[in-house]
Amino acid sequence: MITAVLTGLVAGTAMGYVLYRGRLCFHATFAGPYERRWLLARAWLLGVAVASVGLAVLFGTPLAAGLNRGLPFAPVADLVGGLLIGVGMAVARSCVSGLLFKLGSGMLGALVGLAGWVAGELAVHDLVLPGPTVLPGGRGATVPGVLGLPTLAVSVVFLVIVAAALRWRRGAERPDRAWQWNWPTAGVALGAVTVAGWVLAAVGGAGFGPSTVGAATGVLDGNPNWWLIAFLGGIVAGGAVAARTSGGFLVRGETKVRYAQLAVGGALLGAGGWLAGGCNLGHALSGAAQLNVSSWVVVAAIVAGIGLARAAQRMAGVRQVPAGTTY
Repeated sequence: MITAVLTGLVAGTAMGYVLYRGRLCFHATFAGPYERRWLLARAWLLGVAVASVGLAVLFGTPLAAGLNRGLPFAPVADLVGGLLIGVGMAVARSCVSGLLFKLGSGMLGALVGLAGWVAGELAVHDLVLPGPTVLPGGRGATVPGVLGLPTLAVSVVFLVIVAAALRWRRGAERPDRAWQWNWPTAGVALGAVTVAGWVLAAVGGAGFGPSTVGAATGVLDGNPNWWLIAFLGGIVAGGAVAARTSGGFLVRGETKVRYAQLAVGGALLGAGGWLAGGCNLGHALSGAAQLNVSSWVVVAAIVAGIGLARAAQRMAGVRQVPAGTTY
């Protein structure tokens, strides 16, 4: 257990530091394009592509013997869960990992969102959605597996295409915080800490790298995932270190309306993550880097969920707050 806790804490601290310095809240990342803001999306896509190559190399070593090779694809659960995650992000104006590193930077309201997240996951703990599992998991549930191609070759091609596309469409957008990394730095760092997280998960005896889903239900079931629990605590610590060293640390509260948004949005994040079998980290980072079919479907559903929630808010006359303002 000690090894699991130590490796999880190191992995989480590194992740929290990078997420804060890149301002990589996945709500801001996926909502940004709706506002014609692509900075964070560029960093995320580069990070996924870099991590994809790193994971392909890792999975070819003996160290990865106990690691998950691909998440199952259950279309109904993935689409419903992803939509709930997207709506939850829009309501809370944050993702789960965002709530964690923002808590480290002094956002006390994040505790309300995290409490809602735990409650949401536990509320659907025993819910099983109908529908088939099209791909049962393992390498066969990844894009290279479906195509019958070598994983490393597909990952390298993916990275080359992403790098070329990002270089071609660089844009003039710049970070709007003095302490915020530019998108190439944030992207490479995100990819590096993702791969490092998987390596540390293997050393710590965990079967999956950076994620958030299952921490609460594991405790409820009497089988806590100590690596994952330590990883989540590490994100808070990493956010605190990054905020203090960059000058962004500020203890602050929220308005009553904002607390309600965090509670409701957090509950949707927890429920959606459990139903989809992964969260913004589990699917949109680790799973996407594995090139899981399910993870890319969930990412598309998250983006759609954010768009639907934003459209509903406009129809209801709710003032649209620019993504990425809750730091």
